[in-house]
Amino acid sequence: MRKKLFVTSFWQRAYDKMPEHVRGQYLTHLQTAERWELFIGDLIEFGSRAKNAAVKLFHSPRAKRA
Repeated sequence: MRKKLFVTSFWQRAYDKMPEHVRGQYLTHLQTAERWELFIGDLIEFGSRAKNAAVKLFHSPRAKRA
């Protein structure tokens, strides 16, 4: 069984579809792109969670109308 070079299937498929003779040239570029994609995704998720926490922290419930 071959060792997986990528975390996501998108980048693994992109690598697998490349011609054999150029895979070595672009392997590090593809791995770097995948790391950036995962980092940006984590950053967006962190920002979303921080925003939701801030909204809950500063949310003041309205008084019921009579």
